[in-house]
Amino acid sequence: MGIAFALQDSAVGARAEEIVLHLLYQVIAILFATRVVIWVVRRLGQTDVSGEILAGLLLGPSLLGSLAPEFSRELFHPSTSAIFVGLAQVGLVLLMFQIGQEFEFKAHLAHDKRTVAVISAVGLVLPFAMGYLTAPYFFGQLPEPRPNKLGFSLFFAVAMSITAIPILGRIFMELRLSHTRTAALTIGAAAIDDVTGWLLLGAIALIVQGKLTFGWAAPRIAGLAVYLAVVFLVVRPWLKRRVAAHLDLSEALQPGAIAWILLLLFVSAAITSKLGVFAIIGGFIIGVALHDDRRFVQQWKERVGPLVQTFFLPLFFAYTGLRTDIGSLNGWHGWWLCFLVCAIAFSSKLAGAYAAARMMGESHRRAATIGVCMNTRALMELIVLNIGKDLGLLPTSIFTMLVIMALVSTFMATPLIRVLMKDERLPAPDLLPATGPQGH
Repeated sequence: MGIAFALQDSAVGARAEEIVLHLLYQVIAILFATRVVIWVVRRLGQTDVSGEILAGLLLGPSLLGSLAPEFSRELFHPSTSAIFVGLAQVGLVLLMFQIGQEFEFKAHLAHDKRTVAVISAVGLVLPFAMGYLTAPYFFGQLPEPRPNKLGFSLFFAVAMSITAIPILGRIFMELRLSHTRTAALTIGAAAIDDVTGWLLLGAIALIVQGKLTFGWAAPRIAGLAVYLAVVFLVVRPWLKRRVAAHLDLSEALQPGAIAWILLLLFVSAAITSKLGVFAIIGGFIIGVALHDDRRFVQQWKERVGPLVQTFFLPLFFAYTGLRTDIGSLNGWHGWWLCFLVCAIAFSSKLAGAYAAARMMGESHRRAATIGVCMNTRALMELIVLNIGKDLGLLPTSIFTMLVIMALVSTFMATPLIRVLMKDERLPAPDLLPATGPQGH
């Protein structure tokens, strides 16, 4: 039985309460499924993010919608979709803020800059070229009506090129490998790849929307340049001083300071959205602006990060899962196309990064590890894919294939890294006393 809501009713009326109840059902289902799947994948040696992504897919038409279509339609009823999407997108802005904090450029690029640059360049150009050259074949397999061919090809190419820097950071930390040369080279190369990928994504979005004309683009590019200058030359020094003073005085990030940071973050997201680029870029910019204040970053991760990771991130993965339909892969032909997508993505990214590392004198084992790491897509890929679907460039079948590719690349990363780098892991730290840490 469907639910129709009249939004003009009182916010405390019966229909408003019904909306809240329906959203609560959705959140309960998402959080419960996420915790159960994470519990399972941990026992398979996987990271939490693999379970978070998989849980989102299981709640969509790929499993729940297939086994219990009536229940699925009622649970994720279209009448609440706008609110659900809004929550997921706000969470994505917060998440991009945290991802921006991971871009420790000075630390990642301090050593072996030439090696990092070569791995990054080859690991980006080769998969982009392979994606662009093979995109027409996949475009030809799509039923009518088809999206813009140039936009599809460019977007398919970008999807082949992305590396998941925040996920790599989590994997290295969980496996106690953050101290290694491999981690430094990989994170540095991934940082350059992802920033370049976001720039390409913005340009492609303008091309697809037919807005890449001088009259439309010039003032917005100028506006974005001015905004970046204001953020990094004016706001950043002032903000860093204020944050440092606050932490010196309070020793911990207080609710009032968090509120002001959130206000700044959402203003930034609104500005970049008005300038014609994505709102999530505004969150990313503020994250990068504050990334080198590691005391603040640590405080944010401890006090705000858990809410983003345990509430907003599962909502985003569920949002992705609701748009992913494995049933759209028509029989063996659909699965063959999915296999080709994975083969192109993995061979070009993994082989490209491996070849570049070997060319720069790295050992076979380290080069192979770098290739595996650079091939990890995970969260960053899903963000890109959702943008592509919103732009009308990725039909459900191709969207599903690329989501599967992102999931497989993420699942294969942890066990391969664990095996390839088993001799470099730090010993497990001693258990801390119940009273808390006494040192670092």
